[in-house]
Amino acid sequence: MTCLRTLAAALCLLLFSPALHAGVPTYAERLGWDPGARVVMFHNDDAGMAREANEGTIRSLEEGVVTSFSIMMPCGWVPEIAAYTRENPDVCAGLHLTLNSEWEPYRWRPVAGEAVPSLIDPDGYLWSSTAQVAEHADPDEVERELRAQIGLARDLGIPISHMDTHMGALFGTPELLERYIRVGVSEDIPVMMPAGHMTHVRREQEDAMDLFEPHIGEIAERIWDAGLPLIDDIHTDNYGWDPDGVVEGFSEMLRELEPGITVVIVHASASTPAFREYGDRRGIREADLEAMIDPRLAEVITEEGIELTTWRELHERRRALSE
Repeated sequence: MTCLRTLAAALCLLLFSPALHAGVPTYAERLGWDPGARVVMFHNDDAGMAREANEGTIRSLEEGVVTSFSIMMPCGWVPEIAAYTRENPDVCAGLHLTLNSEWEPYRWRPVAGEAVPSLIDPDGYLWSSTAQVAEHADPDEVERELRAQIGLARDLGIPISHMDTHMGALFGTPELLERYIRVGVSEDIPVMMPAGHMTHVRREQEDAMDLFEPHIGEIAERIWDAGLPLIDDIHTDNYGWDPDGVVEGFSEMLRELEPGITVVIVHASASTPAFREYGDRRGIREADLEAMIDPRLAEVITEEGIELTTWRELHERRRALSE
């Protein structure tokens, strides 16, 4: 729950986008969808983190409504999911840029190793919390680590569709956010950035401070002008739901969805005794997987006329506007 609060809070800092003003089209409209279109991307986090996360990712893609996922490059099960992307090069596989290592007793180290000492805790692993990252991380070393994670992904043949930030760590300070955007723009890789109405972002973290209020218009314009897409909203609230009510929760969310592009973050994972010990103590990740492959959810998407998309499609549509 803490990690989702952190992510929601970080994203909520971007509340005051110009796109919130009346009469401004959604990013769905700007990318070529009809006015009023509701476009959704079910996005699975944490691929590569564990064997169970890989299985949940693959099943939710092949059997369910998930259309996009992202990979934690410092983690131990990356080779397996990398092989899957090589065998299926059209999948929407991004990087879950990882600066902290929150699980106990399972930990991971930075890809750049000793070249990023400010990212390493006294035990030799990435800092446990995003607050520690914000406190200790040198921005130059953060950028070095981000580029190392991109480089490793390319060396493994992963076709990178986008980048996002594990537990919102890259939204921890304006300096870290700047490196996130700089790397995405320089590498021509879309970055997950809400800049539209942000209905769910605001609802999920009402008390977040608006640290980036003076800069969000400039940030959004910079990303868009670089030829990269933006989205209108991100839904992250399901991590706090009762595992028995996940299908119903997603169904209600979809029926009430505002127009625009909404990314819905899930953590679909298989269940094993070992993973329940450290990674899914509440069973919410297993419940996410069951919801993603539940035919009732696909029926709601059809009934509501909601269109599913991927980061690949968003990038292609943004490129087409520049031609």
